[in-house]
Amino acid sequence: MNIDKDKQPRLQINDQDALPIDSAEVTRDVEHSTLTNVLRDGKDVVFAAGDRVTLWVGPPGKTSVVFMGKAVDEHDVLDLISTESDDELEDYESI
Repeated sequence: MNIDKDKQPRLQINDQDALPIDSAEVTRDVEHSTLTNVLRDGKDVVFAAGDRVTLWVGPPGKTSVVFMGKAVDEHDVLDLISTESDDELEDYESI
């Protein structure tokens, strides 16, 4: 699924404020989901392995979480179900 500017995407890394992005791609299959090809200001967003990443879409006040995961390398984020067990999550996160 391609997420472009029309969906008003914002990306949050760890506890930072969510920032607008140009686009991203979410690939879902039976075993896991991956967030890739994240662009901000025309450049690739680079993650540190272990970053917690949340992708939001929608206008302010009507946003929805589309993806929540953990960075496995500089450009790929794997969904929380594939990377964490419930006892490793923060209080506000659940699988």
